[in-house]
Amino acid sequence: MTRTVSISEAKSHLSEMVGRLMYAGDHIVVERHGKAVAAMLPIEDYREYERLVRSRQQEQTEDTRQKKLL
Repeated sequence: MTRTVSISEAKSHLSEMVGRLMYAGDHIVVERHGKAVAAMLPIEDYREYERLVRSRQQEQTEDTRQKKLL
């Protein structure tokens, strides 16, 4: 479940939010003046995100190398 909170709410309830990340697998979007500025997610989801980013970067590097060879 994704939940949206203000920065002040995030500061006031950080411990509770971390528990929701850990045990419920929630995602939390933090807003400042009504605009999304950050996201909190379980560490497993973040690690998967990192793997995807690295994979895409490697694909782009390989594509660039192949284009240079042509």
